[in-house]
Amino acid sequence: MLKKLLKSRTFLPTASGAAALALALTAWQAPWPPLLLALVAFAGVARRTTENIANLRAARIVASTAVLVAVWQVSGFERWPLLAAGVLIALFAVSSDIVDRALNVGYLLSVNLDVERSTRERWSTPPVIVRIMSALGLAYVAAAAVPAGYSAAVDWVFLLLALASFGWTGQAFLSGYFHRRRESHPVDGRVMTAVTRLQPKFIVYFAGARASEYQLNMWLPYFEKVGDPYLILIRDRYLYDGIVSRTEAPVVLVPAQSVLDTILPESVRACYYVNHAIKNAQLIKLDKYLHVQLMHGDSDKAISRSPVSLMYDRVFVAGQAGVDRYHRYGVDIPNYKFKKIGRPQLHDLRVGDREKAEGERKVVLYTPTWTGLTADVNYSSLKQGKKIVQALLERDITLVFRTHPYTKTNAAYLALAAEIKSIIAADAAKTGRPHLWGAQAESRVSLTDCINAADVAISDISGTASDWLYSGRPFAMTDPKGYRERYLDEFPLAKAAYLLDPKAGNIEEVLDELLLHDTKAAVRAEVREYYLGDFAPDELIGVFTDEVKATYAEPVRKTALGESAIPSMARKEAQGSGVA
Repeated sequence: MLKKLLKSRTFLPTASGAAALALALTAWQAPWPPLLLALVAFAGVARRTTENIANLRAARIVASTAVLVAVWQVSGFERWPLLAAGVLIALFAVSSDIVDRALNVGYLLSVNLDVERSTRERWSTPPVIVRIMSALGLAYVAAAAVPAGYSAAVDWVFLLLALASFGWTGQAFLSGYFHRRRESHPVDGRVMTAVTRLQPKFIVYFAGARASEYQLNMWLPYFEKVGDPYLILIRDRYLYDGIVSRTEAPVVLVPAQSVLDTILPESVRACYYVNHAIKNAQLIKLDKYLHVQLMHGDSDKAISRSPVSLMYDRVFVAGQAGVDRYHRYGVDIPNYKFKKIGRPQLHDLRVGDREKAEGERKVVLYTPTWTGLTADVNYSSLKQGKKIVQALLERDITLVFRTHPYTKTNAAYLALAAEIKSIIAADAAKTGRPHLWGAQAESRVSLTDCINAADVAISDISGTASDWLYSGRPFAMTDPKGYRERYLDEFPLAKAAYLLDPKAGNIEEVLDELLLHDTKAAVRAEVREYYLGDFAPDELIGVFTDEVKATYAEPVRKTALGESAIPSMARKEAQGSGVA
């Protein structure tokens, strides 16, 4: 249980709470409860603090103070070496934000990069210092708990250990401090040298909200296929671990604009983005590179035709629908900026009917999306999901239920998903049907695996609908926002789908079409090419890699290559109506 708690994200407030409770319990003048809780607090700090010495500073201050008070109550000045060391630990925690800035001034966190550091430098990096100080906190509690007969020797040993740790940290602190004094914009010269030695042709740039790693992870296997050296730049520490665990490409965490302005060598010509994170602008302002937007899925959502795309030099889309989507909403991106590449993620997707054993049930994939950041882009059908799932389970089918990774960011919708999963679990136990839900459907298999395993699908307005369309098999789309007759105008992809009404009241009629009749087979083929291009699965990776190579094949020279993307007649009408 303790191990599970230490790994939990909720342990961040728990560490602070344990420290506060430890200090409160010192009022009882019983040493063991405060020491035990202080140990829990320091263990939580050690578990959650790996690079930032200032992380959970309050928990360390309170926990070290609790140990000090507990030792004082039992022994007074008799254990003054341990008390002195404890005061140093508490003071270090108080000033840890200053120490952290000095330690990191000339250090960049990186992986899979040939960074050459001396032994002294390797043992002075922020992660090593953090581990030293975390171990010192745990040792402090252990020393305080030593029986009286051994305490004198242990206290002196611990004081010497503390002085050695603070001395080593102090020299690293002073090195960083003077580095800042010598240079106006100090950087990690070792990483800069390694990046220059790598000679990357392009970079992949990633910033974003917590839990957004999936946006980049879906592209990583295809960047590997390009074959030329490249570099991944991560802007937010909380995204770093989720990316480095999925790639063997060089990755550097770039926390500051000053580093971003200087880290890229002359070999870089193109920069790739997979979302519209605010920090993207900090690199796009450097106009000596070709900036390319990929996005993290092709859909009719508002984000897929955002005016923010205007600031990129190239916009890669799956098919002609991706171009027309921008123009239909007045986002005047010139046509020469678009490159139609299909969806390389679909290269393993099975096209056409799924082969089934005799008597095998049909498999239905239901993929509700998340709530969006604001209500106007909440396309999730989870409020209708219970009704949809219950209607499906009344049919002789096998269900695959896969929610969006961001579902967990909204407590209300997470509860809706949990209720649906419990219904599916109960049906699986009752009927023996091999439904797939929860972690089995959301993390242990890919979306492509789910699509390949299904005969029909029910999707919200999301990139999943576009991906499913490539399979050519029947699917339905939901309308939780109540577009009704405006649905096809807003989301043309739905011409190939069977439409559920806003409350899913027509679910039985839709299921009859999906499972029995399927009257839209011909329409799907036409819409499929419009949205995803006329690419066979075995062509998709090659199309992507060729277009990537083309972005850095020649030196960057930015000139306008064409007129406005809005047709001339539309411009004349706009001018005639006084619209600028």
